Amino acid sequence: MPTNNPYSRYLLLILIYSSLIVIIDWRKVMRKQSIIKKNPVYPYRLALAGGWGDHNFVNFLADGYVVVVQIKPTVTFHDRCGICSSTRKILLREYPNGIPDQTDRYKLATNLYYWENARKVPIGGSQDAWGSVYPGFNLLHYDFRYHNGVIPKKVTSIIDQRTAKWFERNFWVVQCVGPRPKGYDPFDGGRFATKKVVNQLGQSGQDCFSAIKNRDVSALGASFNQCSSAWRKMLPAIFEHPTIKVPVMQRLRHYQRKYAGAMPSGCGVGYIYVASSEPVEGGFQVKVNIK
Repeated sequence: MPTNNPYSRYLLLILIYSSLIVIIDWRKVMRKQSIIKKNPVYPYRLALAGGWGDHNFVNFLADGYVVVVQIKPTVTFHDRCGICSSTRKILLREYPNGIPDQTDRYKLATNLYYWENARKVPIGGSQDAWGSVYPGFNLLHYDFRYHNGVIPKKVTSIIDQRTAKWFERNFWVVQCVGPRPKGYDPFDGGRFATKKVVNQLGQSGQDCFSAIKNRDVSALGASFNQCSSAWRKMLPAIFEHPTIKVPVMQRLRHYQRKYAGAMPSGCGVGYIYVASSEPVEGGFQVKVNIK
């Protein structure tokens, strides 16, 4: 019912104004998230075989070899799925228009690693930073005697159009768990790193890089399986955790048996990576960034 009470009209105006502010702020948040995910300047990083070799509790026992590949943002990936979305957000914040030409990429990756881990617990591995900054395919060699094993001693790169096209035809991504559930911690099941397991992990990284270099699908799949096996022995909670309700091992074994090989995208198994020269059920493909 209309009222001539000035106080009532004043309160009504305040409510309307407050509602508009909330709507505007929410739109800003959503627009910012959309820009981060769809920003065409920054590619994503995929970590293939050898992951965890960039952590010094691992490379203290034997050298780590981690393969990372940079892909174009043609797909909007979930956050918290092992695709290094948090590192990408930092790059977007620091360099909204892209990495400047003539930038020392090793130095930038080092800075990016320390920026991201300044207040992060537990500390993440540095392969996120190197994969975000270096285009193409990269084999990162970690030696505990070099900077305590937290940044790579050597980076070996493949930036080749033919290799990129081959990979795009023979690499598939399948959704599994999705974003890591709240309360998930890959260390909850214990850490069982031994020299034998770490050697297996490092060998999987070296074999993976060789397979990409030689364009060998069977060898690529074998390296994925070898890496998965090492992870399973070293950090079983990657695959089985109270917060994960998806039968991860059942799905992973299905793809490993049916195709050349398969491995998780990272902690929580947000996605499964599959090596196959044939189409993979439920899978999609990516575009490699070599620029």
